Amino acid sequence: MSVSQEFLAALEGWEARPPAEAVRSGPVMSAEEERRLKRMISNRESARRSRMRKQRQLEGLRNQLNRLKSENRDLSKRMGTVVHYCQLFRLDNDRLRSESDLLRRRLAKIHRILFYRQLQRLVSPTSAALCGGFLSGAGGEPNYSSLIV
Repeated sequence: MSVSQEFLAALEGWEARPPAEAVRSGPVMSAEEERRLKRMISNRESARRSRMRKQRQLEGLRNQLNRLKSENRDLSKRMGTVVHYCQLFRLDNDRLRSESDLLRRRLAKIHRILFYRQLQRLVSPTSAALCGGFLSGAGGEPNYSSLIV
C-alpha cells in the first residue's frame, strides 16, 4: 500500500485498496514529499489519539465529579442529622442541669430544715415535739433523728 493510499484511508476512513487496484496515473512523489505525507498522517493519528485520551480524561473527571457531588450530598445529610441530634442533646443537657440545680437547692433546703430541727431538739426537747419534731413521744410517733445527716 502506498503512502497516498494510507493517507486517504486515514483521512476519510476508507479501506486501502490493494496495489493492483491502485490508480497509477498520478505523478510519482519524491522521497521528501513521501516523508512529509507520512509525517502528516502520523501527526493526524497522534492528534486523534490525543483527542481520544482527552475525551477519556474528561469522562473520568465527569464521573468523579458526579461521585463527589453524591458523596457531598450524603455527607451534608449526615451532618444535618448530627447537628439536629446535637441540638436535641444540648437542650436535654440544659434541662437536666436545671433539674439538677433545682434538686440540689431542694436538698440543701431539706438539710437546713433537718439541721435546725435537730438543733431545736437538742436545745429544747419539748419545743421540738411541739414543732412536729422527731422525738418519739407519748403518741407513739417514730424517732426520725436517724435521718439527720
